[in-house]
Amino acid sequence: MTIPKPAAAVFPGLCFVITLFSSCYKEPIRFGDIGGESNTRLITIDTITPILSTVILDSFPTSGKGILLIGRWEDPLMGTTRASTYFQVGLPASVINLAFPNDAVYDSLAMTLKPNKQYFGDTVQAQTFSVYELANQPDYTYANSLYNTSSTAKASATPMGSTTVRIRPNRDDSVQITLPYSKGLELYNKIKAQTSEVKSEDNFLNYLRGFCIQTSDNDKGAVFGFNADSSVMMKLYYHTTIPTYQQHVIEFTLTRTAYQYNQLLSNRSGTALDPLGSAQKEFFTSKQYPYAFTQSGTGVMMKMKFPSLRNILGLGSVVRLLNAKVVIKPVEQTFDTYGYRLPDTLYMAQTDGTNNIGSFIPDVTGAATQFSTPSIDYIYRLNTNYTFDLSSYTNYLLNTAGVTEDGVFVLEEIPGSNNKLNRALMGSYSHPKYRTQLVMTVMVIE
Repeated sequence: MTIPKPAAAVFPGLCFVITLFSSCYKEPIRFGDIGGESNTRLITIDTITPILSTVILDSFPTSGKGILLIGRWEDPLMGTTRASTYFQVGLPASVINLAFPNDAVYDSLAMTLKPNKQYFGDTVQAQTFSVYELANQPDYTYANSLYNTSSTAKASATPMGSTTVRIRPNRDDSVQITLPYSKGLELYNKIKAQTSEVKSEDNFLNYLRGFCIQTSDNDKGAVFGFNADSSVMMKLYYHTTIPTYQQHVIEFTLTRTAYQYNQLLSNRSGTALDPLGSAQKEFFTSKQYPYAFTQSGTGVMMKMKFPSLRNILGLGSVVRLLNAKVVIKPVEQTFDTYGYRLPDTLYMAQTDGTNNIGSFIPDVTGAATQFSTPSIDYIYRLNTNYTFDLSSYTNYLLNTAGVTEDGVFVLEEIPGSNNKLNRALMGSYSHPKYRTQLVMTVMVIE
């Protein structure tokens, strides 16, 4: 699978494109000249210390991604995150010029949501899902996007309807929230009378501007994903009695999906990611916190750099790199099979002192993005890891002066691209058990 380079775009606190090197993958892995008389040694080096840190983005785009995220979870290591979603439903074509039979009777109005089985957190806990009507239609805040920090005003602080439910992600569960009888009857009567509000999509969206769905402030469950398609809709129910009783439903599906967005707000007080000041966005590992985080869905990215790498050039008159790999170890007991799952795949993107996201690290062919899946140590619980071949990138760092701030981000995806919420805590070089290591084989000629 090949991931294309991200298009050039500028967002608050985030720039997606930098180029750190353009041709190092084709350069020969060699330094200096080999003389006629020399002593040659092959050395394996695992003492170059990778410096890990966690970088948190101010904001990232979440609109038009095709997924609604709703829920709240309390992560003991990363803090509390609440996901709310904003969207609109459109006017069904069948409503225009619809004539109800004389025996038609309005029943109810409801919002229904069917989960897509994507979740993160504790699904054992029930959560209260509430629907709010919006005072305005969602609109772009910057650069044709809405962000994880965006918000659209609600028409009232009181929800239109709520329901408390436990979602079992591996079952065919759904969420149904009953909306006010009066609101449904009002809409039913407008359709029956064929008022201007139901004569066009624009008129309808000026009448019913949109919705926000969120969970309660004190919920401690999980965040669930819902596809932005017919999995989410508003339904108006009515019935007829002639010649027999029959139930009918009018379905209002999502519209203006480019303006549907997810608000993701985190409180990291008392954690390793609690900033000393509002300007702090990068958190280095320490003796107290010998690990770094990656959770792309909330804008949290693990950074790795190798400032002491070029010291190996002093081993001899010629140093030739044969191969290099980095082994990244998640800290045991910070992940499990269910609520706190490790990312299914990780990849690397180049960065530097600006902490901008650059080009992806390719695989050994140079033609595709390099991915790594977790190798789980189910027996000893010591060697679970993600492993990457960094031969070409390490060769670039060895060949180039002034790159001590260059490094890589370790990501599941570009933040906001599809809002995956899996996370991992990776042990730094100083961790007593779960140590991230750069392992190189070099040929030294003296």
